[in-house]
Formats: sequence, structure tokens, C-alpha cells
Amino acid sequence: MSGSISASLVPWWIHWLRYTSPSVIVNVSVSENAQRFVSVEALKHLANGEVWLDAWDYPSLSTAWRAGRTGLSEGIVIFPATLDTVMRLSQGRSDTPALMMMQITKIPIVIAQVSPAENEIISHWRNILALRPNVFFVPEIEGVRADDRTIASSGFNLPGALDILNAFLDEPPAGP
Repeated sequence: MSGSISASLVPWWIHWLRYTSPSVIVNVSVSENAQRFVSVEALKHLANGEVWLDAWDYPSLSTAWRAGRTGLSEGIVIFPATLDTVMRLSQGRSDTPALMMMQITKIPIVIAQVSPAENEIISHWRNILALRPNVFFVPEIEGVRADDRTIASSGFNLPGALDILNAFLDEPPAGP
């Protein structure tokens, strides 16, 4: 989870996922910016897997990121994925445990991008990231912007992210 106002809705979505898919293990990595909207301690009560702050100095940081996953993860969903997170991931940055995990993983990464705008630079870096065979972007849906209540497109679409992840897990692409 990365830090945008959308992060404040993630606890509800975790509750929804655990209710609709009780056998799914939900691991949560919380960016330092996301803590402005939700706490690690609260998420520990909602998720049924590992929950950790995405910081190298977090006291109970799991070392599972070194294997490119958290726990026994079969996929990674970045929900919500801020513009900053998408740009840092696309540029190969690994300055947090979660970014390092996503740079080295071979499991699918599904990105539910929430971006305030679109331009050539944003498109360029997103297209570079989409070249990775294990990276997928969630289809955008219409929603209401938090700041001015206007209708806008957004990737804040957990059901769509889960559909993409499940399709990949059902039939992974052939390759080396």
C-alpha cells in the first residue's frame, strides 16, 4: 500500500477480501507515506498474513523480501499505487524493502495506479514498467475524486486487480 488518500479505504477492502475469499492470505506492506491515512497496528487486526512498515529499520521487518515475496505470496497487488511508487518502481529503484522485493521477484505484480494526472513522462515510465512480463496494470474505472468530487478515471479497482492476478495464476505465460 502506498501513500495517497485512497489508502484510507484499504482497511475496508482488506475486510471485503477476507470475507469474500476466506482462504486467501493477505500480507500487507505499508509505505511510510501511507501511515498518514492508516496505521500498521490497525491493519494487523484485519490482515491474516504478515503486516509490516516498508522501512529498512522497522523492528519486525520480515526477511522474506529477499526471496522476492512476502510469506508464501503468489502475487503482489500494489493497492493503491501512487504516482511516486509507480515511477520509483519503473526506474529500478530499490530504496525500501517492498521496492527491492518487487525489483527481484518473478511472481506477478498487479498495479492499481491512482494518479492525479497523465502526461508524456508518466506514460513513458509506465510503458517501461509494463515491459516486464510479470507486471500488469489494473483497468481504470470511473470514480469520484476526493479533492473536488468530480468524476475521474482511476485504477483504484481491487476486484479488477484480483481478476488479473487470478488469470495470471490460472495460466502463467510460457517462457524461460
